[in-house]
This record gives sequence, C-alpha cells and structure tokens, in this order.
Amino acid sequence: MTFFSSKKISFFAVVLIIFFSAVFTASADFNTTIDSILSEESLSYGSASYALLVGTEVISDEATVQEAAGEMSKMFPETAMEWNEPVTIAGFSYMIMNAYSLEGGLFYRIFPGPRYALRELKFKKIIQEKAYSTMYLSGEKAFRIIGRVLDREEAENAE
Repeated sequence: MTFFSSKKISFFAVVLIIFFSAVFTASADFNTTIDSILSEESLSYGSASYALLVGTEVISDEATVQEAAGEMSKMFPETAMEWNEPVTIAGFSYMIMNAYSLEGGLFYRIFPGPRYALRELKFKKIIQEKAYSTMYLSGEKAFRIIGRVLDREEAENAE
C-alpha cells in the first residue's frame, strides 16, 4: 500500500485549488478596487473615503466604496456627500486632515474647513503641485498625496 495513492493526490489537489482560489479572490477584489480608483479622472467621494479609511485601518480592505463613503459620513458628517460625487482637492485635503488627525496652523484652528486644509497641506509640502480649492483630482494624484502624508508621519514617528 503506497502513501501517495491517486485518490489522496486528487483530494489534496482539490483542497489546494479551493484554498488558493479563496485567498486570491479576496486579494483580487482589493486590487480591482485600487485599480479602479487609480484610473478615475475625477476622484469620487466613495473612492477617497475608501483610500483614506483603509489606509488608517478604520475599515477592512474587503469593504466596498459605498460602505467606505457611509463610514466617512458617520465619522465626519461635515464631509458627507453622495458616494459617486467628485471630490475637490480642498475637500480631499479636509478629509485627510480629519482621517489622519493632522494638526493645522492658526487659520485652520480658527476656521477648520476645506480651504484652510488645502493651504495647510500645501504649506507642509504634502500637496506640491499647483492647486486651487475648486480643482478636481485624479485617483493617481490622490494616492501620491496619501503617500506623502504617510512619509511625513513615518518621519515624525522616527524622531
């Protein structure tokens, strides 16, 4: 009697296929969501919420863009929009300031809002390109901005 019979090999192969398909399906959903966000010409509120809340580990990467928008609206009602509405760069800046609990300067402390959030992120060189408060931003640009926020946090925590 051999240890590796054809029945055992077949059973083991089926178990491996089921396991790997379950693992890669969850990963594929996250990758598909990130790819769709990166390809957006005008970042939507739901996509911005997803990127920020997954990045701060408030929601799981298995959540949908609509769920992320709902969670962001609950956490910060002043930013609430429909999940598919485009976000301005000022609105996105305000979402970043809230999601990452960044401290602002004097005017942001007195008048917290999108306009001064944008000015604060420009001052901190997190937003490096020319930006007007009514401009829309792409998904790619949004991820670059989030990357700079994370780099800055990492540098501050290293000190």
